[in-house]
Amino acid sequence: MKKIIFILLLLLPTSHFPLSAEVKVAPYYTLQFTEGAFVPNVGEWNFSVNLLSDIGVIVKPEGKHSFVGFYELKYTGPGLKRQEGEKFTDRAMDHITVLRHNYNIKEDYFLKSQLDYMKEYKRTGSNEVWGTGLYDFGRLGGLVSFGRKFSDELSASVSGQYHFLNFPNYTDLLAEFQSGAGSAESSTGKQNHSIYQTGLSVDYILNRFSLDLIFQNYTKQKVIVDIVQPDGTYYSSDLQKDIIINLSVSRREKLWEKLSYSPTLSYKIKNSNQNYQHFETVGATVPVSYFADYYDYNQFVISVPVAFNLGEKWEVSTGPEFDIKTYTKRPSRNSDGNFLTKKQRNNMFVLSSGFTFKPNAVTRTTLFYVFQNQSSNMEFEKYLPYNYTANYFGIKFEYTY
Repeated sequence: MKKIIFILLLLLPTSHFPLSAEVKVAPYYTLQFTEGAFVPNVGEWNFSVNLLSDIGVIVKPEGKHSFVGFYELKYTGPGLKRQEGEKFTDRAMDHITVLRHNYNIKEDYFLKSQLDYMKEYKRTGSNEVWGTGLYDFGRLGGLVSFGRKFSDELSASVSGQYHFLNFPNYTDLLAEFQSGAGSAESSTGKQNHSIYQTGLSVDYILNRFSLDLIFQNYTKQKVIVDIVQPDGTYYSSDLQKDIIINLSVSRREKLWEKLSYSPTLSYKIKNSNQNYQHFETVGATVPVSYFADYYDYNQFVISVPVAFNLGEKWEVSTGPEFDIKTYTKRPSRNSDGNFLTKKQRNNMFVLSSGFTFKPNAVTRTTLFYVFQNQSSNMEFEKYLPYNYTANYFGIKFEYTY
């Protein structure tokens, strides 16, 4: 697929031209390159490089159909993380291929469909080789979306999608230890799972309302229980199943000609039937603690990006973001790793700001600064940071053609 798109772009010397009287083809290319330095108050400061590159082609026959195909390469280097459970030094590289079809059924009705494949490689250490990461995965699937425009002010769409994630390198080391080396095969593939997602979105004037319901069904990961099973393990016959509900409300508005803002409110609920057992040492086979519904949580996020245009070529932007994540059953831990009675709660505040130069319609260069503060009643930070303050600054270059 990557070779096909690249050859098409080489054959197309202009931004778009008709192959015939009925078909028009338009190649496009997007490049985002970010380089900076992050300075946390825990650990060491480091340099960070992020890269995003899209190369694709749009095919539009005369009529109601249009097609899009593109390949995306994304590299995320060391730096500040928004997701719990990641180190500053973690890196990821994504390869994504997408084929998309848009069909205007009637003037006010449309149908969208998509097939996509993604391969992600992760590195958790500088000496780790790409392709050997425990959480490397491949994702294959697609989606279908149907929408209607009721008026100039109101439109709505419903969507459904399916993806399967395969983790070829993942293995459950504890299960191997408990079952013996002869049963190592049964401990692999436990992160493999299917994702079923259905969604509803409504656009009304300047506002968007969206609701997504996601089901994650694991193919081999069994549910942990607090009683030893007949096979000598603590795994029941039930497979892990997660349910996620996402609700968000956003608005895009210009307060006046030069000032615009786009506040977003989102609320996420995760419910999982998976539990957790705590072992005193790595080699222990008998747990000392058991916690039901360990992975259930509620998360509330609010962000308010604001942009102010200083003429045609200059822009100043800023945007605070508040993220509150509360576990419903998981207890916090003190600095020695002992469990407490209070439920774990993570609070994150991020303030982003930038000064952008736009010399033409396809190029943007931004000098940026990000302040990030995370606080938590989780005090056990032997492996992962939960309480820190950090500064991130650098330059970002964007090119779109």
